[in-house]
Amino acid sequence: MDIVSAVRKMCEGEKGFSRLFDKKSSYELLLSLADDKGDAELFCKLIYGKARSALVDLINDAYSYKDNAVSVQEALRTDGLDAAEAHQALEIFYKAFGFPGYREADSTKVSTISDTVGESFRVEYEGEVQNGIEYGVGVRNCYHHGKWCSRDECVWINGVMIGYNSVTEIEFGAFETKKIGFVVEDCFVGNIKCFCGEDEEYDTVTGFKV
Repeated sequence: MDIVSAVRKMCEGEKGFSRLFDKKSSYELLLSLADDKGDAELFCKLIYGKARSALVDLINDAYSYKDNAVSVQEALRTDGLDAAEAHQALEIFYKAFGFPGYREADSTKVSTISDTVGESFRVEYEGEVQNGIEYGVGVRNCYHHGKWCSRDECVWINGVMIGYNSVTEIEFGAFETKKIGFVVEDCFVGNIKCFCGEDEEYDTVTGFKV
């Protein structure tokens, strides 16, 4: 499979994203899954090498990922990659986890999934689907008593959000807010950039650690 699919495959199951960063348990499996061993080695250099801590900082401050990318690429250069290779390694991460400009959906995999919870809550997902489950780039809208209440733009892996997420939701039934950050197993990690009307602020939550 292509490297982006291989990376997402590694993230399946509980704590799969964290296990991806564990070289002992993940390195050989990732190489075996990826058709292009060169791409796989570049990605491994990103998550197991000198760029690891800078990448974790990028995850924990996803809204400012462009600024943090400088440190990641500098670390990759000191770890033996040239500029093009360093850029490619980071692009794999961006594509796998749906960063802006890298949210590439395969139109042949796009479908719609609707679900109703109880009598008042409805979920509508449109995006990539695998085996009838949300898997890949997609958008999810939620409705309460028929009224729209939230929208997530993220990457789903086996029905669970993992990646750069932009969520807009109605707070207290009246105020529309927007939150941007990185999500692991449906929960934000690190800093969330919040917008409420004309105001914006950082809300700090538990950071991602490996």
